Amino acid sequence: MAELTAVAAPPSPAKVDGNDVVDESTIADPKAYNTEKATVKSEKPTEEREPRGIILFWLCCVSALEGLDTQLVPACQFALQRDLGLSLGHFAILTTVQMVLTNLAAPFWGILADRGTMKRKHILFVGALGEGLAVAIFAFVPNFFIMVLLRGMSGFFLASLRPVCNGLIADLTSDNRRGKIFGRVQSALLFGMFCSLLIAGNVANPYVGNIPGWRFLFAGAGVVAFCVAAGVAGFLVEPPHQLDTAAEKKGCAAVGAELCTVVNFLCIPTFCVMIMQGVFGTIPWSVMGNNLLYFKLCGLEDWEASILASEGTVMGMFGNIIGGMVADALARRFGYHGRPLSAQITVAIGIPLVFLQFYGIPAGSGSFGTYFALIAGFGILGSWAQSGTNFPILSDIVPASDRSKVMAWECAMENSLANAIGPAMVSSLATGVFGYRFGEEELSGQSLSSATALGSAMALTICIPWMITLAAYTLLHWSYPRDMRRLLAKQRAAAEAQV
Repeated sequence: MAELTAVAAPPSPAKVDGNDVVDESTIADPKAYNTEKATVKSEKPTEEREPRGIILFWLCCVSALEGLDTQLVPACQFALQRDLGLSLGHFAILTTVQMVLTNLAAPFWGILADRGTMKRKHILFVGALGEGLAVAIFAFVPNFFIMVLLRGMSGFFLASLRPVCNGLIADLTSDNRRGKIFGRVQSALLFGMFCSLLIAGNVANPYVGNIPGWRFLFAGAGVVAFCVAAGVAGFLVEPPHQLDTAAEKKGCAAVGAELCTVVNFLCIPTFCVMIMQGVFGTIPWSVMGNNLLYFKLCGLEDWEASILASEGTVMGMFGNIIGGMVADALARRFGYHGRPLSAQITVAIGIPLVFLQFYGIPAGSGSFGTYFALIAGFGILGSWAQSGTNFPILSDIVPASDRSKVMAWECAMENSLANAIGPAMVSSLATGVFGYRFGEEELSGQSLSSATALGSAMALTICIPWMITLAAYTLLHWSYPRDMRRLLAKQRAAAEAQV
């Protein structure tokens, strides 16, 4: 392998959000990597950069809020079936509506951020505040139709959080540290999921007087969101931001410029591969919320089911941090092949562990300790891809001014399909093929027949898509080095034109 390092453009003023002027090379400095057929040499070493502590803390809080919301409805499935007569089909509708609104709104928020229409700090504030309102109102609504509208509202505002957070991280972090920082923020998301699952598993089912506990849970989640919004408004310090070159265009010209940007993204092979892996890789994650219901139907106690359902998020916190560092190390050792290799390793480990959890061990036969070990192994070793591979690669393949948008469009395209397929697929397989039902036996807290049906549907919905995801990550060994060489060549040509 030949050595490839960044071409650093001569210092030149870049258009930024606000009055500050920053050096473009410090924002979009490409990485110093070994790769094949490379001839570009570095004139100076890659700068080591990462976010300041106060910025990272509030980005983690925002990420934790997203994780908290995503698990509220799945963690309350048993109570909602009991109190409101909802079915798996109803839960699929709630999840799908929220995810569709999230995916439709994500590009909107990303465009606002990259064009400088709203400061990224203000976008995060509005997103947290709107999500808090939707969740708090949900606690007082008995009507399913209103619940659907509120989950859609929640999805719209949640869509603002991840693209903006990821764009800030990519701008503030040098490539050789992105895996570590993305790992920390992704771990915060899992911490939010953990808190939601652990608290919901013990609070949602009991009654306080005549009021079911799940209503208190949603009201409390709304209060948490309001606190995060207040903290972001008061304490998050937003760095200078390189604006999109099309930021000055208005009206139809602006719409045309954004459509051209999307077309340009689709002309990047790595972006298309990331969408492919994202669609099939996200389908399993969209149905993981059924864990708590599955363990409950297997006959485990509430506290055991809550611990197991929340354990994956705790182990995933460590797994994301470890995965980010592993991917950074593999990238230093194997260049542009390192991050795809990290993703291949983690997916290959995760498939058999999940298969054992839902199908390999018959429902009712697994002990608490057995499930605990399987989930721990998956959380630590099977959750590396997002922090170590997906986000760093998406940060690399476009200029700094397009990072929020590329994150938003990629998430929108992959999640729209994944969240439309995943919940509906589990519901259809469980009820239509394997015979799942929720009746008198299930109300008692245990039904091995329904647990078997749900487990079989989960195994199919998770393992088959992840096999396709594993094949998609293999394609990155071809597309990622190729696209990075092309991007570096363009940057070198632009640098030479300035001389």
